[in-house]
Amino acid sequence: MIATLTPSTSATAEAAHHAAECLNCGHPVPDRFCGRCGQDAHHTHRLNMAHMLHDIPHSVWHVDKGILYSLRTIITRPGTTIRAYLAGQRVDHFRPLSLLLVVTGTFAFISSLLHIEMFPPRDPSVDEAVYQSQKAIAEFMAKYMSWVYVALVPVIAGFARLFLRRGGYNYAECLVIAAFITAVCNALTLFSLPLAYFYSGTPQIQQFSLGVSVVSFGYATWAYSSLLAHTGLSLPKRLIRGFFPFFLGIMIPSILGGILMVALQWDTLKANIKQQQRTQQQQVTAAPRPTVPPGQH
Repeated sequence: MIATLTPSTSATAEAAHHAAECLNCGHPVPDRFCGRCGQDAHHTHRLNMAHMLHDIPHSVWHVDKGILYSLRTIITRPGTTIRAYLAGQRVDHFRPLSLLLVVTGTFAFISSLLHIEMFPPRDPSVDEAVYQSQKAIAEFMAKYMSWVYVALVPVIAGFARLFLRRGGYNYAECLVIAAFITAVCNALTLFSLPLAYFYSGTPQIQQFSLGVSVVSFGYATWAYSSLLAHTGLSLPKRLIRGFFPFFLGIMIPSILGGILMVALQWDTLKANIKQQQRTQQQQVTAAPRPTVPPGQH
């Protein structure tokens, strides 16, 4: 015997999925959407991995309003903004993955148009082959590092889950946190492009690039630490915990990738080093010997 679902039973089951009050503005929600702010009351439950897997294609193909508002509030009030988003106040914000992809795509597009040289001119004391190898690495980092950050969001989220565990965040929520904060870090790099273009190919470009990286790491540390403001931890302890998610999530894969690149190019590097040593030896041999004045033998 097949059970049938009466209209009243269907309405009761449907209502069970909705919050009694809108979690964004507090207005009573008799139906799926809030009559005051329009938020979908059906999708305000606590985030989990099933929700994240559903949200990925939706985030890629559906771009909502609020990108400037989201960037501004996450830059100025990261902890308050992200915790409110996790708690269900989402109607005014860009979806985290959409924000990350739009910001990173914009940065990649503009930087490709500007053709910024992120490596200084060659020092005469540096071998040409070594210089070209270093320049190729710097160009790769400048071109693809923002996308590397995107790819490392799951790794950063794993470290966030570890170091922000006092905040009670699950891994899916840490993915949202990492996506928002990484989007802002890439946005800071995007905002720095005019100055990077000004210093392009100059000896100061490396110092400028280092400064941008320090600002990004500093912001990430503060942003992650602010997500523990409700835990009662002291500021120094929050900052220590806030430092490691982004730092370890970026540095450990970068170190492993660097080791792999060195291993793959080890023969080339050895040949370049030997060639540089032979060149230096030849310069020493070809250098004129000092003459000794008469009577000083």
